[in-house]
Amino acid sequence: MEWEGIPAVAIVHEALAGSADAMKKMSHMPDYPYLRIPYPTQPTGIWPEEQCDSVVEALIPQIAQLLARNREKAPA
Repeated sequence: MEWEGIPAVAIVHEALAGSADAMKKMSHMPDYPYLRIPYPTQPTGIWPEEQCDSVVEALIPQIAQLLARNREKAPA
C-alpha cells in the first residue's frame, strides 16, 4: 500500500514472523518494520470481540509511531 502512497502498518502474529521476514527479503525491503502480536493471543485471528479490541488498543501507540515514521520517510 505504501508503494501507492497509502500509509500502512503490517501486523503479524509472532507465529508467522518467519513468513513475514521472508516476504521482506523477497520484496527487497529487509528493514521494513512490522508489529508482532505475541502469544498468548492465538495466531488464527479468530478472536472474541473483546480480545480483538484489547489487541488493537495495545498496538495503537506502536501503529501511530510507525505511521509517523513512515510519513517522515515518504518522498515529497
